[in-house]
Amino acid sequence: MGIKSTRDITRQEAIDRILLIDRLALMKDYEELDQRTGEYDHNNIKDFIESYVGNHSEHELDQWTDRMLELKMDEPFFRESIFDNYMI
Repeated sequence: MGIKSTRDITRQEAIDRILLIDRLALMKDYEELDQRTGEYDHNNIKDFIESYVGNHSEHELDQWTDRMLELKMDEPFFRESIFDNYMI
């Protein structure tokens, strides 16, 4: 796929983003999820929401390694852009 960029983020930024997307998916807030993600034609929001089984807690995510958070942030809908990769 074209140019990729690596973004440095903090652990807390990753945790906050994961919790936000988790909440929006569980609330089935299609509109807000669409506005906050850059997935557009690349993934189907309806399919993502209907198959999502997240429900992470901040305590759980605090226990994750940096690499685990980076991998989650690189996933569709959690990433802010299809061109971004994340490093903590």
